[in-house]
Amino acid sequence: MRITSILEGLFPITMIVGGVMMLVPIVDVLYNNPVSLSFLWIGLLIALTSYTAYFAISKIVKRVEITYIEALTTYSLTWLVVPVLSAIPLSIETGVSYIDALFESISGFTGTGLTIYQGLDYMKKGILFWRGLMQWMGELGVVVFASVFLPFFWQFGRILYRLERPSHISASLRETALRIFYIYFLLTVVGIVICIYLGVEPLDAVVHVMTAIATGGMSNYDDNYSRVFQYAPLSVYPITALMIIGGFNFITLSIILDGDVKKAWSNEELRGFIYLNLFFAATSFIMTLPSTGLNPLQSLTTGSFNAISAVTTTGFSIGNISGLSPSLKLLLVLAMFIGGMSFSTAGGVKVVRLVVLLKKIKAYILGVLSSGSLSQDIRLGEEVLDEREVSNMLLFISLHFLAVFTGAVVIKSIIPSVDFVDALFEATSAGSAVGLSTGITSLSAPVPAKVVLMTLMYFGRLEYMPLIVLIGFVLYRRLIQLITI
Repeated sequence: MRITSILEGLFPITMIVGGVMMLVPIVDVLYNNPVSLSFLWIGLLIALTSYTAYFAISKIVKRVEITYIEALTTYSLTWLVVPVLSAIPLSIETGVSYIDALFESISGFTGTGLTIYQGLDYMKKGILFWRGLMQWMGELGVVVFASVFLPFFWQFGRILYRLERPSHISASLRETALRIFYIYFLLTVVGIVICIYLGVEPLDAVVHVMTAIATGGMSNYDDNYSRVFQYAPLSVYPITALMIIGGFNFITLSIILDGDVKKAWSNEELRGFIYLNLFFAATSFIMTLPSTGLNPLQSLTTGSFNAISAVTTTGFSIGNISGLSPSLKLLLVLAMFIGGMSFSTAGGVKVVRLVVLLKKIKAYILGVLSSGSLSQDIRLGEEVLDEREVSNMLLFISLHFLAVFTGAVVIKSIIPSVDFVDALFEATSAGSAVGLSTGITSLSAPVPAKVVLMTLMYFGRLEYMPLIVLIGFVLYRRLIQLITI
């Protein structure tokens, strides 16, 4: 494995991140806030250092095609290096410890939305903007941004792009990256315009729309989206729509924008995603009625909104999540665990894997009842999935369940006073990149609990690829040793 190949992949991405850091002081100036000089100078240093190092390596070392293992290593490191760099100015400007700033950065770039900050209502506007921008960039993918804005990166980053966005819209992966970015940017701009028209303050509109379409959920207020809903209640409609759209598969979304709704609706995953949103929204609505004094409108805005936020893995909330009944929390845990569609900005195990799991169960039952005489092929539309694809999907569901359950057990052991349902809720929210919280995530939370949540956020965002490869590498080495003995 060549270190130079890994660095050639990392430096263009850190160059982009350093460049966008310098937007933070511009926002501060626009709002007459003290300028975040740390973002200015550290961003400039990162951008210039990355630029110089990249071109120095490209001149000295002969460029060759990156191998899959090198690409996977680069991809895995990216989601650590970028938050590590972001946490430096964030810690300086907000006065929190580096570990807390790192938690916020990992939560931001992975699109999770869990926050340790308190007093967001009074925080500098540039910092609030950065929190939203982290999610907007992170959920689309920093590799996609590097591919769009740094053309020289594309020749090197093709394999990296396939790791981040394995499906494609156009025949060319480069065209796919551009198409995804244009769709993402267009929806963001349209959402901001609509929200401002409906009475949302400009910065609130920018941040909440960026984090809604990114299914991220970081807000400018301690009360999360509740505060915006209070002063601009009509904004709930575009925000809800953006959360759902954010959970759409980009291929399906592209087909819809091209006007072929019938073709899009033929997609089993899309139908499943829509039905799940309706199911969780309706069930949460009914379960919330007793706690709202049987007020249908209040139950709709708190229950249904929070349920859609959970299943789309957005993380916006109206009302107090910690005050929900255990049964309603478990319903939201299930919604967060499933998540949105594949090839989207959403987290969770993805609806397509749930569809395949249900089809596998059905095929198994039919096989047993018919003594193997009925076909047990697993189909998605016209495509017949081979056994390896099905096994990979089922393995991921098992890994995700094991990760969030283990995370909940560890959190419960670290904080014995916490209810296990709350610990499971928090672990699922972190692992599925959601951001809804029962209150466990805070500045006062023990550092080990924060480390557990950061680990879940990291592996959940990368869908356990680094973990799987590491385990495979260890097992492979042991196998080689056994063979050679």
